[in-house]
This record gives sequence, structure tokens and C-alpha cells, in this order.
Amino acid sequence: MRITAFFFVTGLAAAAAAVETISFEEIAAQNSNRAVLDEEYAHLGVHFDAVDDGGIWDGISNGDPGGWELEGSNGPSFLGFNGRSYSIMLRFDEPVPAFHVDVSAASGAEPAGVFALEGYRDGVLVDSASVVLGGVNEWMTVALSAEVDAVVWLGDRRGFRPFGADNVGWGIDAPARLDIAIDVRPGNGENPLNPASQGVVPVALLGSDAFDVMSVDPASLLLGVDGAPVDMPSLEYRDVDGDGWLDLFAHYRVAETGTAYSDSSICLTGATDDGLELAGCDAIRTVPGPQAEAARKKR
Repeated sequence: MRITAFFFVTGLAAAAAAVETISFEEIAAQNSNRAVLDEEYAHLGVHFDAVDDGGIWDGISNGDPGGWELEGSNGPSFLGFNGRSYSIMLRFDEPVPAFHVDVSAASGAEPAGVFALEGYRDGVLVDSASVVLGGVNEWMTVALSAEVDAVVWLGDRRGFRPFGADNVGWGIDAPARLDIAIDVRPGNGENPLNPASQGVVPVALLGSDAFDVMSVDPASLLLGVDGAPVDMPSLEYRDVDGDGWLDLFAHYRVAETGTAYSDSSICLTGATDDGLELAGCDAIRTVPGPQAEAARKKR
């Protein structure tokens, strides 16, 4: 029996963190150091703590009211820093990965100002990064790699070094995943599977005009909830279903799949040589059934 695969199978892959971006175009610029950010982006799970810096300013194309000579890197607006602290803290409701922000020196800044990011988790510094700012309106990205629940960014407080910040973001894009078709026990319409078996089960990963099985990394293939690997000596490339396209045929040890008597399907996951994730499932009928198995164990 053959069933086309689907994406939304529990446990196929961990969900990636949602990607969020703040361009500071979402809120009207106040053009004032006193109008610092607070809870304006709380709906995204982030809260800004500022003292005397971190208000939204209009950029050059909107008249440059503060004389910053900056045009934001993601729309005209940006956060401006020219107070005494040159800093701000962002607190997140949940830890986030891949935090980043664009920064640039602003008009009148003394050269070679340092901008630093500090990332915290449960109050402990877990990551940091810094850059030396270039010229006015020359934006550069500073990023953290660790997962953090608070971020502090710090401008250079030696002399007068105003700067702008824009395009704040965090999160990781969910990896692309290709749905594939598999056939458990090719040629058998019922796909019987005994979870107590110490043997192997044949499974074909089916090729098509849109999917070349030769692009698959065989070592990445895992069958069932416990992820039984390919029995490599059994691996073959042949046209199992007679459609003219090469298929990947292999055996997997049943005991390593984690199949239970209540299961009605089994799934194969894997990846191509270039990292594209694969997922596909087929229906099964477990035998001899839980009652028979219980009786066998009592004997």
C-alpha cells in the first residue's frame, strides 16, 4: 500500500523559533530623546528598558528632524542614541535565538566608536559581540549566536559618539522540508508489521520526475519514532514501482523503529546531500495484535 507523505507528523522535526523583525516603521516617530521605547512591541514578546536613549526618529527621507544624517537600514526610521547612557535593554518573554541589530554612526560622532551587544540567559552573560563603527549612515549588522532572554546594547561613552540602530530581529527560519512518498513492503497491499519482530522491514523511498533519490544521503534516513537507520548492506537503487523512476530500496530493523501495536502508520525522515529535510509516511497493519502478543507473553 502506498500513501503520499505529509508534513504535519508529530515528532518529525522540532519547530523553529518564529522569525521576528522590528523596522521601527510600525510606530510613528516621536523625534525626541524623552519618548523612549517601553511596551510598544510587547505583542512580539519583547520589552524595551531605556533611560535617556532609544526613541524613534524620522530619517533623511522624512526630513531628518534630529539632524542625525541617517536613513534607517529597514525603512527611514531608526532608534537614536545621543544621550548620556548610549544604551538600552531588551527583555524577552521567552529565550530567542539569532538576535541581530543594524547600527551606524550618526552626524557629529567622533571616529572609531565601539558598539557592543551583550546577551544574557537567566541573568548570566552567555554571548557578546562588538564592532567599530564606520562613517555616518554606514550601517553594519551585529549579531549574537547564543539563545538569550535579554539583550543589552552599548554605545561608546568616550566623548560624543551618537549612533542609530535599526532592523532588530531574532529567530531562525524553519528549514525547508520536502514531502516524499514511501512504500512499506513494496508489493504488499496491507503492509503487515509485527512490532515484536527481531527481523527487518523493507521500505522504498520512491523517486519521481520531481524527486531524484540519488540526491538523498542514505545515512540520514531514519524509520519510525525511534529512528531505525538503514541496514546499509541492503541498500539498492532500482525501480520498485515500475514507473520508470529510480527508487531507494532498503531494510530497517523493526525492533529499532519504536513501532507500537496501536500504530497505523510509520514515517521515514532524512535529508538530501545539500541538507534539504525529507519526510514521508505509509500506512501499516500491526500483527498479530496486542491481545495475541499478551497471550504469547503469558505462555
